[in-house]
Amino acid sequence: MEKLNIQEHYPRYYKATDHPEIIDVENANFISILAKGSFTEEIFYQRIALLKHATQAVIDLFQDSGKGFELSVLEGLYWNDEKYGQHSISHVFDTGPLSELNYRLMIRLPEYVTPKHIDVAKDTLDPIYKDLFGGLEFFEYQEGKCIQMLHKGPFIYEFETLGQLEKFAEENSLSKRGIHHEIYLVDFTTGNSQESLKTILREPVGQ
Repeated sequence: MEKLNIQEHYPRYYKATDHPEIIDVENANFISILAKGSFTEEIFYQRIALLKHATQAVIDLFQDSGKGFELSVLEGLYWNDEKYGQHSISHVFDTGPLSELNYRLMIRLPEYVTPKHIDVAKDTLDPIYKDLFGGLEFFEYQEGKCIQMLHKGPFIYEFETLGQLEKFAEENSLSKRGIHHEIYLVDFTTGNSQESLKTILREPVGQ
């Protein structure tokens, strides 16, 4: 039985170019983990592993239903606490200490998956993840009008791509109005080369 490929089902959502562009993003549902801390910490990667296992557990619930779907790619939202003040598009990662960075790791789900399905899936997860269960939840995101660009290569150079997005926003009288969003089209693990990574950098904006 053919399974739903989420990236093919929502093709515009998962596409970006080498130059800044404006996109209207549809509402979407996710399984997610809400947390705080640096993306350089081992627990960041442990949470990614938990999220993937939890998503697979949800997928398994639908395997004989005629509504099967495939695991989609990892995404992340990143923001700073209000006490650090407003920041521009290019300074999301250096406005406050990384140890206090807020983030939400997430994987997109079809519309027919509900919070109840995630609760059922959580009960099937290996107890080794129990200390991380607290932030695992259903998440509905209404992103709307955004600017975006495809970043190629290591994460450390994202500031250059974000700088181009910031310039594009200024030239088009657009202002930042939401949370920095990254879509990881290529899987990544700690310690491996990042030269082949492709990451959509997306910023909600308004006039």
